[in-house]
Amino acid sequence: MIEYLPKTIHPGAYVRKHIIPKGMSVTEAAKKLSVGRPALSNFLNGKSNLSHRMAVSLEKAFGANSDDLLMRQTQYDKLKRVDEERAIPVARHVPRFLEIRASQIHNWPDNNLQARQLLPVLIRKLVHSTGLDLKFVDFPGHDNAERHGWDGIVDSHSATPWIPAGKSCWELSVNKNPKRKADHDYSVRCRSVSFAERAECTFVFVTPRNWPGKEKWVKVKKDAEEWGDVRVYDANDLEQWLEESNIAQMWVSEQLGMGTDGFQTLDNFWTQWSSVSTPSISPLIFKDAIASHGDFIRKWLKEPYQHPLKVAAESREEALAFLACLFNEGNLDPRYEDLAVIFKSTETLHKLSKTNLPFIPIVYTKKVERELPVLDSRRHRITVHLQNEILMSKPDITIGLLNQQTFRESLSEMGFNNDQINRFARESGFCASILRRRLSSIEAIRKPPWASDEKFARWLIPLCLIGTWNTKFSADMEIINQLASSVCPEFDYHRIFNELVGCEGSPVWSAGSHAGVVSKFEILFAISRWITEQDLEEFYFCAEYVLSNRDPSLDLPEDKRWAAGLYGKLRDHSNAMRKGICETLILLAIHGNRLLHQDVNVENQVSNLVRSLLTPLDIDKLLSHQHDLPYFAEAAPTIFLELIEEDLNKANPVIQGMMKSIENGQLGSPLYTGLLWALECLAWKHLGCVSSILAKLSKFPINDNWTNKPIASLRSLYRPWLPQTSASREERMLALERLMIIHPEVGFRTCISLLRMNNQPSVISPNYRPLWRKDVLVTENKIEVQAIHEFNRKALDLIFALDIHSDETLGELVDLLPELECKDQSKVWILIDTWAHSKNDDWAKADLLHKIRRTVVYLQRTHQYDVHRKLFIQARKSICKLESKDPVIKHTW
Repeated sequence: MIEYLPKTIHPGAYVRKHIIPKGMSVTEAAKKLSVGRPALSNFLNGKSNLSHRMAVSLEKAFGANSDDLLMRQTQYDKLKRVDEERAIPVARHVPRFLEIRASQIHNWPDNNLQARQLLPVLIRKLVHSTGLDLKFVDFPGHDNAERHGWDGIVDSHSATPWIPAGKSCWELSVNKNPKRKADHDYSVRCRSVSFAERAECTFVFVTPRNWPGKEKWVKVKKDAEEWGDVRVYDANDLEQWLEESNIAQMWVSEQLGMGTDGFQTLDNFWTQWSSVSTPSISPLIFKDAIASHGDFIRKWLKEPYQHPLKVAAESREEALAFLACLFNEGNLDPRYEDLAVIFKSTETLHKLSKTNLPFIPIVYTKKVERELPVLDSRRHRITVHLQNEILMSKPDITIGLLNQQTFRESLSEMGFNNDQINRFARESGFCASILRRRLSSIEAIRKPPWASDEKFARWLIPLCLIGTWNTKFSADMEIINQLASSVCPEFDYHRIFNELVGCEGSPVWSAGSHAGVVSKFEILFAISRWITEQDLEEFYFCAEYVLSNRDPSLDLPEDKRWAAGLYGKLRDHSNAMRKGICETLILLAIHGNRLLHQDVNVENQVSNLVRSLLTPLDIDKLLSHQHDLPYFAEAAPTIFLELIEEDLNKANPVIQGMMKSIENGQLGSPLYTGLLWALECLAWKHLGCVSSILAKLSKFPINDNWTNKPIASLRSLYRPWLPQTSASREERMLALERLMIIHPEVGFRTCISLLRMNNQPSVISPNYRPLWRKDVLVTENKIEVQAIHEFNRKALDLIFALDIHSDETLGELVDLLPELECKDQSKVWILIDTWAHSKNDDWAKADLLHKIRRTVVYLQRTHQYDVHRKLFIQARKSICKLESKDPVIKHTW
């Protein structure tokens, strides 16, 4: 053991007396050490500490022992730090709040697998809430608790009774034998950390267990002088430390299941808010809100306090959920998350107002908000509000509807498929509060706050049945007032709408002149018990009146209908109201019989209304309803298909008037677009019937460049790698076989196009899908090669089984020859030979011969002769058989 000078002597004095030769000036010594004279002078005079570089230089220049010098500096710093810590007050004033005993802390890890991940969180909250002049704090918790490295690192300018000054490295353990774990961690760190780093660092070991022999262990380790200092905190120490931090007490009380009336931590709130569904709601839903408002909140927290931060959302719980995600995921300083706490009672706020410890109060209720003046005026504070309530000033942050892309990403992360995501989007209106209610399996949560108030429910009946409207359209407002007259004789739209807007979780919205209900689906379920048969009859009357209104733009020539607004040819009612009424018809047809406890069949009533709107079927009705047809089809599938099939079976179907080509340069879309969407919507469940209708429509000649034609919709239903129907592969094969029998020409075009698409997949657009019916089967993103092969085989066999072929059908097969197997190529040549013997039309043979030669030339140019040697041989034979003796035709070849 080295004999040291008196412990209070600075190492610089020792170097001046024993290391630097007598008679050598400071300037000469500095030159020899290759350091600046001021730096050496400050060290020798005790004004600066010995660095590792200086110790090595002294060893090289004067033969000093660098380890000896560094040890002297460490011992001097340790004693100086002890002196400084003795001068610190015992603790800050903290009023008595919660009593948490050492025995509770000791038992906390028992049967609690999360204790290992949560212990770093506890220590981090204690450090943040009781530390002074903290430079750096890092205690990875939760999912990051198992990462390699120190369990915690703290760098503090000032010392407290629990936090050493300077750098301290922490090891945490919940093991029942803390000594064994402490010995292991201590020895591992001694081997992995250099002596120079250890000399300037405090080793801290924390265990929530009681450790009776900790003082002896600490003394032994300190005497070894391997670290700047060594400390151990066990359950007894944590109990005393917790007495100085109300924020940490709150967090621990939640973990221990103690009474937490009047307050709640953000962690606990998020757990309760998000775990109402299985799986839990993903914090991704607030990603865009955090990106939009994160910088503003970071700046607000760093600046001196000026005013409470006002956060508004659809509900106060949604605002708190956003704050929980922001403080946890928003790249804020971790100490802010540890210091933020939700206050629900004035008593709790008054208790904590007496402490000078840092915390950020988040006020939950109006009553607590009125008590904010009792807090220190320099303390940051946050208040949450309803988005629609009238405030004295504009909110600093408003959480609006969720971004559609983020909405999809968050639900996808939760494990929902595309069809479920689309359904939740419609049911929630992209509102986080409504989404939470829709996802919850708890009835009390699924029911919105206003749903139990009969007055609100009666007011909402006409608004929900209409769905959306435009206040600038007088005809829209007349319909609302008429529908409301049977519900509430004194119905005052503006007064009632404003009152609904101001209620908790408002069920209505407005944007400019447009207004509507946030979630028709949710409201219909919530108020269904108050809807009477008279309400439905009044709605059907209004719906028929609005939807039967003829489209005035039909009075204009087709090439000017796109500018109907310029010519004043607009309907009396807004498109928003028409769409809202159509969606209500769909919901009533699907859920009416189950929700509305009436003696009538609601589904039949909706079907009869759709029949009334479309009959007698004429071109004027079809064109007036071309945008409504997909809604009518989803509302009344059976009636819609019956009407279309009945018309197509006539000698001169009315629908033929819609099947027109679009001339070049003409604006607008094809007249039959709405009809195709309606059929695509029904094809998800009614594949066979829709296939037959599309086949009949495909026979009408349409010669333009538009891709959305009946044949294209038909092909999409049978595409094996991305079918647009819920029918199984076996059902699709059977339907394709029936199509080939009943409509062989269309069936052939469908099969041949499928073979081309499967060999050369192209970019496609998804078909129209039902908005509310759950007819869409979950389709996997993974493409099964075997399934594609089976479907290709079925399509090819159907083509070979076709009785009547022509030069066109055979020419299509010739183009596919390079992609077919040898046995299938032989079948094609047999079909060609059979057709050639039975056909006397040399011009048709010439066309087929041209296609064969074109295929051969293509293969020759692409150097595929060796691969398709047999094909070349068969092609030459076929060409010889097809050669004509007519000199005129032969010359044209």
